[in-house]
Amino acid sequence: MMIPILAAAALAVQMQIPPVSPKPACNIKTVSYKFTGAPGTEFRYDGARYVVPAEGEIELIANRNATQAEYAGNVVQLDRYPADDFGARLVPLAAAASAPAAPTSTKGE
Repeated sequence: MMIPILAAAALAVQMQIPPVSPKPACNIKTVSYKFTGAPGTEFRYDGARYVVPAEGEIELIANRNATQAEYAGNVVQLDRYPADDFGARLVPLAAAASAPAAPTSTKGE
């Protein structure tokens, strides 16, 4: 008589406690870079040269050691662009070349 009561109590407890599923975690912040720009725009990333096609963009898998790209004679820091929900950073090449330089100040101003 005692065993069925204990079994029923254990079953009731299991039914009331929702299962806790583990949360997936990934420490990779940047998965890829999507380079956009005018067709024919050239840039270098991770030692290779690329040209933006007539339609679309170029998406490259991120290399942990390559955080910069070269475009129009300028070095562009890629981590300054926000990442989307999938870890892709959109890099607008036209805006990168025309980005204003960081302001400088002198002492005594």
